[in-house]
Amino acid sequence: MTIARTSPPAKLNLFLEIPARRDDGYHEIDTVMAAIDWRDELEIESIPQPRIELTADWLPSVESVAGELGLDAGAGRVPELLRIPTDDSNLVVRALAAFRASFGVKTGFRVRLGKRIPAGAGMGGASSDAAHAIDCAAQIHQFDNVSEVLHGIASSIGSDVPFFLATADSQSPMAAHATGRGELLSPLKTCPSIHFVVAYPSTSLSTAGVYAQLNVPQQPVSSASFLQAFRRGDRERMGKAMMNRLTEPALKILPQLNELLESLWQCGLQPCQLTGSGSACFGLAKDAEQAKEIVKRLETELQPGVLLRVAQTVPAATPIEIEPS
Repeated sequence: MTIARTSPPAKLNLFLEIPARRDDGYHEIDTVMAAIDWRDELEIESIPQPRIELTADWLPSVESVAGELGLDAGAGRVPELLRIPTDDSNLVVRALAAFRASFGVKTGFRVRLGKRIPAGAGMGGASSDAAHAIDCAAQIHQFDNVSEVLHGIASSIGSDVPFFLATADSQSPMAAHATGRGELLSPLKTCPSIHFVVAYPSTSLSTAGVYAQLNVPQQPVSSASFLQAFRRGDRERMGKAMMNRLTEPALKILPQLNELLESLWQCGLQPCQLTGSGSACFGLAKDAEQAKEIVKRLETELQPGVLLRVAQTVPAATPIEIEPS
């Protein structure tokens, strides 16, 4: 049997427009995603039994994360916001089940998942975990030249999942322009090193619930200006072109996000916006030092009640370590 280990990163939507509603019930999206170094920990072991076993815990501990969020985790209690499903509602389990079916694999997997990326945040943590799980499975079974099959599996699991897959040339981009449901990717090979302050309040948002409040614009904003500034590394123009169409519907559901965005802005982060369908918000920092100083300041003002992290752009697919068990 073989063990694979990796550290799936989160993502931020630097630009997100919703140009239209599709006939299949989904929405067309026009987005630019960047991977960041807010990471989960994933370990997958092949086992002879034809099943998928998943255990999941918060890192460094559920008590520590709950404390930052102002939630009660006493006497071994896991707050509802921090419950991690381990059945087939978890995208890792669904992804590995689809992998086994696609390749006719008769053996199973034992998975240990260490969570740092919160759920219902718009940061793609579950999608990243799922993508890295099938990459790990392919390496465990020594399947080569199967990126097209893995992309098909990823697309069937979730719109964000393909972004986090390793590419055939092993040059994983830090960012990508995504259209369609999000599965049509154009990697952005040149990506400026960007530092962020990311803030997650002690409330998640349902993607479906946010989309239900969305009014599709009659005149969508094109991502062309943002992409041009991004490719040039022009931070000032990039900041002016950033947007997220889901901000308005998210604020209808969770109006206190306005206060969180205002707190980030007042500290000198510009621009500040929601990522995905929320509830996490972020702001662009000038450099790592400014980001660290702002997090230190916000910790005294906002905690407990908000997870605050310094983050920067990293490759979307993280290297996988393989070892015999």
